[in-house]
Amino acid sequence: MSTLIVYATKYGCTEKAVNRLADYLDGETQLLNLGSRDNKVIKLEEYDTVVVGGSIYAGNIQQEVKKFCSENINTLLQKKLGLFICCGMSEKAGEQLENSFDKRLLEHSLSKGYFGYEFNFDRMNFVSRFMVKKLAKVKENKSEIKDENIKEFAEKLQRGEG
Repeated sequence: MSTLIVYATKYGCTEKAVNRLADYLDGETQLLNLGSRDNKVIKLEEYDTVVVGGSIYAGNIQQEVKKFCSENINTLLQKKLGLFICCGMSEKAGEQLENSFDKRLLEHSLSKGYFGYEFNFDRMNFVSRFMVKKLAKVKENKSEIKDENIKEFAEKLQRGEG
């Protein structure tokens, strides 16, 4: 089984979660950070399984993720598919996931997941630090990456359950 994990990350939380996911998946796994300038041309046809995800900011997933899904929707609908998000508001994770992806992709997806969040003030600009402190009421670095959710996502994806 060959798997491509496509993601976007702003401060590194999603990348950490993706690396953990890759450890749980069997077979060959390749990572594609949509925000990287070093991206190679990827041929989706070469992969059995595709996982797509990113982090939520101000209620939206990154534009790179939306664009990738939009441009490749027909191919994604022919693959074993997994979709995930990282966001700081766990109580709204289901709603955020539903709002982040096209309904057809959500219906086709074998596994959908919430991978947690991380607030890393050292990597944030002033405005982001201010917003997190005000809205999330967090004053220091905090990591709540949900390893159990990532493991469960991988298992469900590999079993091929809907």
